[in-house]
Amino acid sequence: MKVAAGAVAGFFVLLFALVVVVGSGGAAACGSGGAVNVQAIPKDATSGSWDADQMINAGHIMNAATAMNLPMRAEQIGVMTAIGESTLVNIGYGDWETGGVRNPDGTPTSSIGLFQQQDWWGSTADRMDPEKSATLFFKRLVDVSGWEQMDPSHAANAVQINSDPNHYTKYWDDAVKLTDELSRKYGDTGAATSCTTGAAAYPLKQPFIMSDGFGPRTAPTEGASSWHPAVDLVGHCGDPIYSILPGKVVRSDRLYLSIESPDGFLVEYLHSHKSDRAVNVGDEVQRGQEISKVGDEAPATGCHLDLRIDTTNNKNPDVAKLPTYPEAPGYVNPEEFMKIFGVDLCPAAWCTRNY
Repeated sequence: MKVAAGAVAGFFVLLFALVVVVGSGGAAACGSGGAVNVQAIPKDATSGSWDADQMINAGHIMNAATAMNLPMRAEQIGVMTAIGESTLVNIGYGDWETGGVRNPDGTPTSSIGLFQQQDWWGSTADRMDPEKSATLFFKRLVDVSGWEQMDPSHAANAVQINSDPNHYTKYWDDAVKLTDELSRKYGDTGAATSCTTGAAAYPLKQPFIMSDGFGPRTAPTEGASSWHPAVDLVGHCGDPIYSILPGKVVRSDRLYLSIESPDGFLVEYLHSHKSDRAVNVGDEVQRGQEISKVGDEAPATGCHLDLRIDTTNNKNPDVAKLPTYPEAPGYVNPEEFMKIFGVDLCPAAWCTRNY
């Protein structure tokens, strides 16, 4: 439900205080996610459960973000929000027509379009134009301090101001898959790769705990290293592990699942059981795609993900600027690596450091 602007001023201040991340650390995303040639999408195209019209509407949302030079993460958040509001159908009615929903001041809601925007957002024509309505959404999103490091649903909620900050979470995976497919198949700039793609994906569902950092440590169990070339992230046993960037699976053994970027660096995911792997050597994977599940393959102290970045064969100039260490040749701090792609791996708003 969308509520009248004047009636929610106090509520918005309270909500904003709850969801904003203080101090983003200055990490900037690596450019725009890229435009989609919506005219190239065939009338009979499908993507999962989405039909051609829905794919075209998602493409318009992505193009609005590109026009504002926003990263891929913005495109993903915009598509996620529209899925949650309208299932990517540009409908000319909203909560009032379907359920008699009123604003807190008693007036009927006037929600329409992909984002179910009310009268104060803009003219009817603008709200019913997929690209213009998306632009209205993104103009408010970029005014949310730290939006790039926030949980995606919380960032969308800070704009839409609905009652549940986690309302959009269940639509995130679909949004990531759809934006990736549209970029690969119909993107004006070709397949999404490296820094030009914008933000990376989180490797686990949020929230999670960072239980060990990058660098020297006391070995936590027999067989573990005393200089940790990785970070350890703890969610729940069996939780999905997502590929943070696109690439090709080049190793899948008892302990390691390694994905090579087109830029040459390896993103390595440790401790998942091989029986839980959703991909095999030779498979091409996309950013945000599920690749395995959180496990406790030895040596491990419980279920967790060990995330490490090997830059031995790296060709990305931004990644090349990251420091490496003689104790772990070629490996870089995953937190510093993720910042290159505009992502705070462990933001204080929802990630706990326990080490």
